[in-house]
Amino acid sequence: MSTLLSSSFFSHPASSFQNYFLTNVENEKNFYKSAKVEDYDLDILSEDFYQHLDDLDSPLYIDEQQAWSLDDEDEISSLAVSLQNTLLLQRQKKRPKRPPEGYLCHLCFCKGHYIKDCPQARPKGEGLTPYQGKKRCFGEFKCPLCKRKWMSGNSWANTGQQCIKCYINVYPHKQRPLDKPDGLDVSDQTKEHPQDLCEKCKGLGYYCRRAQQS
Repeated sequence: MSTLLSSSFFSHPASSFQNYFLTNVENEKNFYKSAKVEDYDLDILSEDFYQHLDDLDSPLYIDEQQAWSLDDEDEISSLAVSLQNTLLLQRQKKRPKRPPEGYLCHLCFCKGHYIKDCPQARPKGEGLTPYQGKKRCFGEFKCPLCKRKWMSGNSWANTGQQCIKCYINVYPHKQRPLDKPDGLDVSDQTKEHPQDLCEKCKGLGYYCRRAQQS
């Protein structure tokens, strides 16, 4: 009997393979039940057969894809961390540029550093004026409406002066110490200071220069 089956199988390999395939597919998929052997080609059956095997092994295939995606994410994370560490090292190695001799920081009025490297510098966005100290200094103003410019030796931290044309409060965009005006007009020291236009004078209730003397 076994000899007969073997000889029958090897004598007609194509038809035997088709019968075997159809017998197993009928148990899995209903739409193959009405199919005939003559409707199928061996090559097409082979493709369907391997596709069927892939469908049976789909959980394993999904796990492999998930494992690959996780490895890919780990690799990207490690690259991001290494890049961040490199940037931090570059920042640490970069030393602050030393200003020329005679340069005076207009924030603390000390030599040896620029205002951006000043120990008294506040984070960007804090403070209304470049200078954040308690001393009176020179200030350069520019009205945002009429574009009028003026300079004053009665400039203070976080206080402004009104424009005589627009009557809006304007904060100085540049401030310098009194002994180092750095190009600012020093002649206004002898001019009369309009207290009604000075925010500092209004806040004190008297001439703002008296606050420096007291």
